[in-house]
Amino acid sequence: MTSDFAGALGTDPGQLTAGPGTAAASSQGEDSVDDPETQTDIVQVARDRIMTRISEEFVGDGLEQLVLAILEAEGFTCRKSAIGADRGIDIIAGRGVLGMESPKIVVQVKSGSQVSDIVVRDLSGVVHEQDADHGLLVAWGGLTKPARDSIYKQQFRIRAWTADEIVDATMRVYDRLPDDVQSRLPLQRVWMLVE
Repeated sequence: MTSDFAGALGTDPGQLTAGPGTAAASSQGEDSVDDPETQTDIVQVARDRIMTRISEEFVGDGLEQLVLAILEAEGFTCRKSAIGADRGIDIIAGRGVLGMESPKIVVQVKSGSQVSDIVVRDLSGVVHEQDADHGLLVAWGGLTKPARDSIYKQQFRIRAWTADEIVDATMRVYDRLPDDVQSRLPLQRVWMLVE
């Protein structure tokens, strides 16, 4: 009679006796999203997608435009060099109405492969020649080890932004970027609970 009663309710009597340690309980544990092995790093996935969009939308001269917009959002007055022979200067940035107050920065933007130590040395020379305070080397493709070593030796004179630093800078000033940049790179801030 018990089995007829259970059948009338539409339940399987075997489910009523399943407890911890049974196959039903262990299969649920395998699919649990709390397992660190199966969790997706949402922050890293978001950063990777932003990086991909920047590399698609701001190629070549577009990366210079993005860097210029970031610096202007940070309060610098900027002047972009004409396309072509720029003699190692893509952007001049400074404080004040005319951009002539310190800190004065010479910016070189490289959107291709890893940047070598030669580019770092050339930028250092241009910073000295222009009587600038600092040099900023934007190296979307990263830096070779000799280039990283050279920048480390001049860390109070030259800084490098690789793809990660460009993403950080973009997110830091996003709400102050021009509308045309925001339309090409539509981002939304999301708050998540940290466990």
